[in-house]
Amino acid sequence: MSVQIRSNYGNIDTGKLIPAYSDIVAYAEGIPANILANSFNVKYICKVFIDGVVVATLKAPPNSTINNKALFRVQSILQDHTETDKRNFNNDNASSTFEGVALKPHSIHQIDRFARNRANYRRVNLQGGYEYAATLGGDLIENISIFSLEFFIWNAVYQHNQGVDVVTPNEHVLDSVNSKFLTLFPNLFASTNVFLSSMQKIQLNQYHTLAFFNGKVYGNDDDADSDVAKIRVITYDSSNAVLSTTDIDNTADNGGFGGILDKSETKLLYCGVGTGNLSNIGVSFTNVAYYNVHARNSSDTQISAVYYFRILDADCRGYETIRLAFLNSKGAYDYYNFTKKSVRKQQIARSPIKKNYGYTLDQGAFADQFNLPIYEQGTYDGGTRTYNVNAIEIIEANTDFILEEEAAILEELFYSADVYMQNGERFEPVVISETEYIKQTSSNDKLIQYVIAIEKGHNTRVQRL
Repeated sequence: MSVQIRSNYGNIDTGKLIPAYSDIVAYAEGIPANILANSFNVKYICKVFIDGVVVATLKAPPNSTINNKALFRVQSILQDHTETDKRNFNNDNASSTFEGVALKPHSIHQIDRFARNRANYRRVNLQGGYEYAATLGGDLIENISIFSLEFFIWNAVYQHNQGVDVVTPNEHVLDSVNSKFLTLFPNLFASTNVFLSSMQKIQLNQYHTLAFFNGKVYGNDDDADSDVAKIRVITYDSSNAVLSTTDIDNTADNGGFGGILDKSETKLLYCGVGTGNLSNIGVSFTNVAYYNVHARNSSDTQISAVYYFRILDADCRGYETIRLAFLNSKGAYDYYNFTKKSVRKQQIARSPIKKNYGYTLDQGAFADQFNLPIYEQGTYDGGTRTYNVNAIEIIEANTDFILEEEAAILEELFYSADVYMQNGERFEPVVISETEYIKQTSSNDKLIQYVIAIEKGHNTRVQRL
């Protein structure tokens, strides 16, 4: 009696971490031969638990073409119960803060230090067995005893063409200087020019988060441990001299959790590392040209790659900077600034109505005495009017000339389903309305530049007639 999970990883054993958006198929076997031969309405049962709660009960008859086994495709169920966070985390044990206040509503992008996840990382249990009736039309008898399997998922994507046993989240377990946060941006540099160009570009008062796996990633009995005790931020001036070093401790008081805790909410954390986030906890950016970020463990050893952020001023010609946060394939957010010419326009749809003109005056008690008219009309009365106006703002934004590695990252922005635009201190939902992405390369296009159409998620409010 057994169960096996098949995904992009091949066969999945208990305790593994799987992207929710991949092929996840369980097969079950083990119904006793006498039950198969002598009973009625025989079916396998597969109960799907998310963090200890039953979310689905699946049934399938034994399939004689595969030796009386049964297949259960569970990925769509798991996808319905995973989501990358949009808002702050808040519970009795740990709460993210914005400008030092825990109860102040804020988006996930604005956290001061850390925030736990709500539904990005989930524990999955499959419990199975079979049911049958001893007689035709008899009551069903249930036996939940064939299999029980536990594994973990997070809101990430792996493509079908990546094949079996090729992809792995191990590179995101923070335990070495090569380990990566859940971001698309590069973390290494080989020369001064590449160093400057590969930095993530950011301006003052802009928000940015990095997400990472935390603690025992594959369950508490696993050796894959992201022992993240702190996130270190080092600022530099234009001469590459260190200006300050700040450690952001991964503690419950700071919205996170360092150590081992068997709760899904602590297994994936977000950390605020933008200039806006860091300013709110007292980091000074006076004379700062760039800064870097990495993780350190409880022994104060570096356990992640180093990520660089270059601080840029707004465009000298007065172009508005459009900053977008977008959900990437790794289940977290990346950010990008469009710094060149942008055009804003309102797309307007009107609902017309034809109104009558003229009106009856209120006569009152002295109407006859003063010979008041009963009927009157004004030049402003009636005619074709607009009953309702639907207005939606469209923004056309332009990048600067960029390198190929930046262009590759923008591909995911073009088809991301979850995009936000920073507007002052706030983030508002937007939709990328481009219908195609054309890959540009330096060999084909020489100079690489992208134009993107952004549609506001909410209509502009206009009064009705």
